Amino acid sequence: MKINPLYIALLLIVALLFVIYQLGSAKAELRESKSSLAKIETIAEEIDALKRAWDNPKTARSALDRLIKAPQLKSANIQQTKKRGSVVLKSKKVDLKAANYFFVKLFNGTYILKSFDIERLDDESISFSVEVSS
Repeated sequence: MKINPLYIALLLIVALLFVIYQLGSAKAELRESKSSLAKIETIAEEIDALKRAWDNPKTARSALDRLIKAPQLKSANIQQTKKRGSVVLKSKKVDLKAANYFFVKLFNGTYILKSFDIERLDDESISFSVEVSS
């Protein structure tokens, strides 16, 4: 009994087509994996940047000290009290321009606020108390 050479050629062609199909699907999986890896890397970089910005108490404390010593806040007379793990900033009377400057800088900075109390004294001044985590 002899095997027809056409059967062998047909078997080789089918095997070749199967390998080409498997190679194409493997390439598609590889492209999908590369794109998901790129997304994960960008998310990891964002998380790392956020961690560096928000998880550095030394930087936050020095930025807070610079904010308190700003020339726009000289009239505010902001008192700084350090507690365990936080800093309390209080002022008994602040004009609206200085308060606006302070709150814009505070809310746009990388500070974790624990508590925030504000009281309007009159049309031109307020008093406040802010507890910032450090």
